[in-house]
Amino acid sequence: MKSPRGRKNLPRMPFRRRAVLTLLAFSLLAPEAALSSAPTPEDDPAPFAARRASEGYWPVVTNQAEALVVSAQLTDGSFTGRELRCFNAPRPAAHADNPTRRHVGVDLFASPGDQVIAIEDGRIVGFYPFLRARTGEMSYALLIAHDGFVANYGEVRETSLSARGLSLGDHVIAGQEIAEISDTSQLHVETYEEGVTRNRSWRHGAPRPPGVLNPTRLLQDLARTGRRLHPG
Repeated sequence: MKSPRGRKNLPRMPFRRRAVLTLLAFSLLAPEAALSSAPTPEDDPAPFAARRASEGYWPVVTNQAEALVVSAQLTDGSFTGRELRCFNAPRPAAHADNPTRRHVGVDLFASPGDQVIAIEDGRIVGFYPFLRARTGEMSYALLIAHDGFVANYGEVRETSLSARGLSLGDHVIAGQEIAEISDTSQLHVETYEEGVTRNRSWRHGAPRPPGVLNPTRLLQDLARTGRRLHPG
């Protein structure tokens, strides 16, 4: 893996696609403007996770074309990425018109076997079965306590820790390889308040479960300013 350090009028495009391309263009030409336009409304329906570390790493090492796309709802009601990958999207996705729970994470684009990277220094506080892929593989939740928040690097392979000589309680450093993507072909990122060691399910119509934070802004910040490792 290699480690680097650091509007046209489109009248015929569907609005959603136009919004995605516009945001990507702004992120190249004016990163600050792109970041300010992208987050979901403040503290709605959950507070945003906040980073304290001055530097961080993008959590997936992948060749996916949409590698740095953070699916999110914009303040004008449109979406970047894919609507069902956003925080607060309806679940189950197959019954989006009649959901039973909220999506408490953001799904990042990846491929099976892609490496997962610690975004900051932290300590492993949880590792357990999480979601079964369509292939039958059981993916795992990997929770790491960082400075100010806990991140669930969800839908990774069962062998992720053992293959890297890691176990519960171990400390990891920013940029360290910690897992690999399962057959779900995505990294499901959740964020929680300090002290949480298991993921939370948010039932549709119920109050926000204790500890749930929105990872959208944190991921947008990492996509804009974080270090990105590349396969190779």
